[in-house]
Amino acid sequence: MSTSSEQDNRAESLLQALIEKQVITTAQAEVARYDAVSQGVTPWDSLRIRGWINETVLMEHAPWLGKTKEDANPVNINIDSYEENLKRYEELMREMLGQV
Repeated sequence: MSTSSEQDNRAESLLQALIEKQVITTAQAEVARYDAVSQGVTPWDSLRIRGWINETVLMEHAPWLGKTKEDANPVNINIDSYEENLKRYEELMREMLGQV
């Protein structure tokens, strides 16, 4: 799992690389940094949300963003029927409300 400082280092490296390759401007990188601090979004999400970079270009420059923990450890999901889920939900609600 990445630490916050690792993520900060990667974000800064990515911003610098995007500036050097003239994908974004220095001003856009500054706005992305500001968004990260003030809004709590990652700089790369800020760039995407603002429409300054698209997903394809982002993955080209930061392929590590496409790799998630779930990708490394696929999980088999047991999908119950709607009725079974509803029954379990009702049981949990009764337990939580002390109506067992």
